[in-house]
Amino acid sequence: MMMKHSRRGLRRRRAGFTLLELILVMAILVLLSSLAVVGVMQVQRNSQRDAALTQIATLKQQCRMFKLNVGRYPASLNDLVTVPSGMTPQQWRGPYLQDGRVPLDPWGFPFNYSADEMNDIVNITSNGPDGQMGSADDVDPNAGR
Repeated sequence: MMMKHSRRGLRRRRAGFTLLELILVMAILVLLSSLAVVGVMQVQRNSQRDAALTQIATLKQQCRMFKLNVGRYPASLNDLVTVPSGMTPQQWRGPYLQDGRVPLDPWGFPFNYSADEMNDIVNITSNGPDGQMGSADDVDPNAGR
């Protein structure tokens, strides 16, 4: 009889987890998932920044191609996809962008463009995720030089 009683006691102990064990497991799962979300968000931010830098490099290259064909930099990035006024399609020799449109940055904002003919400089930047020029999240390949 005593053996039966001890088995029943063991069964009761093994029947499930205690509330403390369940809370501990849940806390560990929440901690791990929050670390994963933070890591994924950081990777996404970095990839968007890298995509903006790649787009900027492509746009600069096409502005230089425009200058080789036309003799000057485009007045705006739109000149890369539509014939500028006062110019024939034969003079223009475009479009210079495959999609036939000027891309937006990875956050859906237009790129900032300026050209300095005298110094042969094209400057293209992105306002970054906040869309505000001059903030800390701007993407400027010339920054820090």
